[in-house]
Amino acid sequence: MKELEQRLTQLGREVDWPDTPELAAAVRRRITAPVPQRRRPPLLRRSFAIAVASLLLLAGGVFAAVPDVRDAVLEFFGLQGATVERRASIPSAPELRRLDLGERTTLARARGELGFTPLVPRAAGRPDAVFTSTRAPGGELSLTYRPGVGMPATGRTGLGLLVGEFRGDLAPEYVGKIAPQTARIERLRVDGDRAIWIEGAPHLFFYRPPDSEFAESELRLAHNVLLIERDNLLIRLEGGFNRAGALGLARSLAPTG
Repeated sequence: MKELEQRLTQLGREVDWPDTPELAAAVRRRITAPVPQRRRPPLLRRSFAIAVASLLLLAGGVFAAVPDVRDAVLEFFGLQGATVERRASIPSAPELRRLDLGERTTLARARGELGFTPLVPRAAGRPDAVFTSTRAPGGELSLTYRPGVGMPATGRTGLGLLVGEFRGDLAPEYVGKIAPQTARIERLRVDGDRAIWIEGAPHLFFYRPPDSEFAESELRLAHNVLLIERDNLLIRLEGGFNRAGALGLARSLAPTG
């Protein structure tokens, strides 16, 4: 509960409480005056009401979140657009029936639909399918690749490689990951870009869309993943490849066209 207590304490410091009224004169009047009819309490100041609403949303969000609030975060890693937490255990995820990657399109059309220039891992060849989604500000790009040499099929998605890209500067915590203690999490640099590598155990993957509620149906388990922060983009490479394979794919990322 330490994490929740810290957040509630901080919120308490920021609440704009109503000014303390002068009580002595009011008490004397109440003692000598007839008992009035019961009235509705005065409205709270707008700032105080907002603070109370924020408190309720925070508490509700914490207790409704996937990880149990009693399960403390052991380690925290972050990039622009993604957060990674290591916990003692991870909650179960619903069975993945299909990947919800948005609308199928082409690389040529995606360039005009997105608020950024798409990058493609040249080492993987041309993607088998291209998808765009408006779930993230600026749009989100997903590329799928069939299994091949150096890209074995994963039991989670059946793909050899899944690439995701979006504007991390517009959605600072859009992607969330919760990894168990048995997973290896490593901070590294890929050609100067900050990156995080996760391998060794399936981890929980979910979205935090800025303008919509968290949906449990979007939870799923993910395999090995390399997250890369390149300029204003957050790039996600998921597959059954090892660290060397992931770095090779990352270093081959280049604009389309």
